[in-house]
Amino acid sequence: MCDYTQREYRCGHYRWIASKWCPQYQMTHVRCEPNVTHFEYRREELCGDCKPKAKSPWDHLIKRHQSGESSRAY
Repeated sequence: MCDYTQREYRCGHYRWIASKWCPQYQMTHVRCEPNVTHFEYRREELCGDCKPKAKSPWDHLIKRHQSGESSRAY
């Protein structure tokens, strides 16, 4: 079994980070049953999904589709 660290964030979400892959995964790349060996509680952090999105300095240069616009190229 692969070894994982379970991380819980302030928002209540969990993430599982692989700390060691088992030989079966290394050969087949098929995930097996996770074995949680460590637990971290990060009470001061939000997970990546809940963090406020910071705009980059070049964000105004990126063309984005407006809602209702077709995303097909002609």
